[in-house]
Amino acid sequence: MSIKLSALAIGITLAYGATAAMAADEASIYQQGWFNDASVEQYDNSGAVASISQSGFGNDGVILQQRVTNSLAAITQDGSAGTATINQGGQLGVGQWVRTGGHHGGGWQYVPGQWSNGVNQTAHIEQKSGGYSNDAWITQTGSNVDAIIVQDGVLNTAGIVQHGTGGAHNEGTIDQRGKYNDAYITQNGSNLVANISQRGMGHEATVQQTGSDKLATVSQSNGYRNVAYINQR
Repeated sequence: MSIKLSALAIGITLAYGATAAMAADEASIYQQGWFNDASVEQYDNSGAVASISQSGFGNDGVILQQRVTNSLAAITQDGSAGTATINQGGQLGVGQWVRTGGHHGGGWQYVPGQWSNGVNQTAHIEQKSGGYSNDAWITQTGSNVDAIIVQDGVLNTAGIVQHGTGGAHNEGTIDQRGKYNDAYITQNGSNLVANISQRGMGHEATVQQTGSDKLATVSQSNGYRNVAYINQR
């Protein structure tokens, strides 16, 4: 997974802080072509809305929302070898390594430090063109967070990392169709819900939940050589 835009967005934040924040509550970017980069940053907002739409090959899209409430972030990519990243929260926390092992050449994936104390956050990524080698990652920290990733194609990777800071409902959903796709959901906190649905062959699904009131569901259909793993603590 390419993280060059993620690193750039976080670097700008650390260098300039909230004084460099975008003033607008709504931001959208549309790009068509190959190897495009798009980044939206929103700070200290209530009701912030951000969207990125990219069509082509090898595109990177990043949405970073910090210290936000009632926020919505969406990335739609049509093509292959794209990277989509959404990071929602409040104050910067410590990054972590997330297990992405398996027979698809996995290992460990570094997820940047999360932003805490966000409330009512919704993130949605779609990579549905039937492409290949797309990456989608959503990280959320706060109360009442909801993340959805939808992918269609071959050798795609989807990951959701959620840190629940309150007692509200926190939910992560990944829907994949095709072949040899990997899905990972990591959650901690309370009132956790994780759903992974995979259709096709050679998929791998991993759910790790830590906290109280946990519900995890993995559904794999219309294929063979699929692997599913759920860990609840």
